[in-house]
Amino acid sequence: METRMRLAVLPDKVDDADLDKLIELLRGAGAAEVERPRFGEPRDGVRSVDSDIADVVATVTPAIGLLERIVKVVRGWLGQRPRRTLKITIGKDSIELSGYSTAAEDMLVRAFVERVCEKR
Repeated sequence: METRMRLAVLPDKVDDADLDKLIELLRGAGAAEVERPRFGEPRDGVRSVDSDIADVVATVTPAIGLLERIVKVVRGWLGQRPRRTLKITIGKDSIELSGYSTAAEDMLVRAFVERVCEKR
């Protein structure tokens, strides 16, 4: 069974080249149907707080190995972009990652992946 993964980069200014690189990395990690959603014309300086908003959407199989690989790729991408975080949402579960890997964040990521996989 596949599910949708939404990724939102915070703060909200991300250039096209950065998102294209993220999409390429997600595809290489095993995510399917990776795309940049279109929501119509955005207004300058305005970003919705709706949890459905995403910079990138991917279809994934909720398997521990796959999700761990995807999160590892995302964290590597973030590590090259200081002062950014990335919110990953799968269903009603979400986690915000920073570019700095810490033992505490590693434990939170593991718990998030396990919780998402248990529910599917």
